[in-house]
Amino acid sequence: MLLESLVGSVVIGFIRGGKLRRLTNIRFKRIWIFLLAIAVQLGIVFLTINEVEFVLKYTKELYIISYALLFIGIISNFKYKSLWVIAIGGALNLFSFIANKGKIPVSVEGLELAGLKEMAELVKQGKMTLYEPITEATKYSFLGDIITVPEPYPFPHILSIGDMVIALGLFIFIQSIMLNEGLDRGGMIRFSYRHRI
Repeated sequence: MLLESLVGSVVIGFIRGGKLRRLTNIRFKRIWIFLLAIAVQLGIVFLTINEVEFVLKYTKELYIISYALLFIGIISNFKYKSLWVIAIGGALNLFSFIANKGKIPVSVEGLELAGLKEMAELVKQGKMTLYEPITEATKYSFLGDIITVPEPYPFPHILSIGDMVIALGLFIFIQSIMLNEGLDRGGMIRFSYRHRI
């Protein structure tokens, strides 16, 4: 969903007369924190499937850390108001995760509809410690992964309301930069890599 939001926003930005090079002129602090947050989340999924003991044991803690990093990155760049939309989406996902005792509720039927039958089986068997099937006991199930994007879409997947809000925030962020004429000065990337939090 994030990839579609990214590409779609760039295309629409061009249609609206925006400039892609303006993205290289923003003053973005501590981008390494965002990259680390993404890496942690991807690592949790990949290493859980491969049954890495450390990740299986500390899945909940690692997931919370990934969102803590995301929020720190957003707070560090608070002047970009669209990032707060991403923060709201992240908060919804984290709330659902904590409310369900460190599990992401996911619709098994939705996974199967998206053609992700292998993942659906792993979830049902409890082999994906990050996820649990949605049942009557699930709290705030509407915040779980229940929105299915099925085939014939090229990249079928399932996502949550929080994921959609995050994607919306990314879309708005790119639009706000591409259409900002005040960013036409210079051409150097101004990302800050200071490691002080």
